[in-house]
Amino acid sequence: MEERNKAVRCKRLEQWLGGMPLEEKLKTLEHGKLLSCLFCGFTVYDKEDPEDRIKRKCVAGNRDHVFMESWCYIILKRGFSGTVDVVSYDPPETPEDAVIRYFKNKRK
Repeated sequence: MEERNKAVRCKRLEQWLGGMPLEEKLKTLEHGKLLSCLFCGFTVYDKEDPEDRIKRKCVAGNRDHVFMESWCYIILKRGFSGTVDVVSYDPPETPEDAVIRYFKNKRK
């Protein structure tokens, strides 16, 4: 995306970082894989308890969900109601590039 030596100029990213380097901030965040049901497309985080995954029934033929890993994710911010900001990316893309892309494309 951009060279590592160049500073990324994005006001929202700088505010979110709060003076920390991007690599250090990423180490403090929850990350993992997204799991998608093969039948209905229901998506959950891999860190969720298996009991929470089956609370919602699969709509395809009233079956149990069959999950497959799909994308990587990084949770940027959580709130009282759950996840507020999350970035998903495909493994050839680095987590740093995914976060930069997210904040450059973010609209208010």
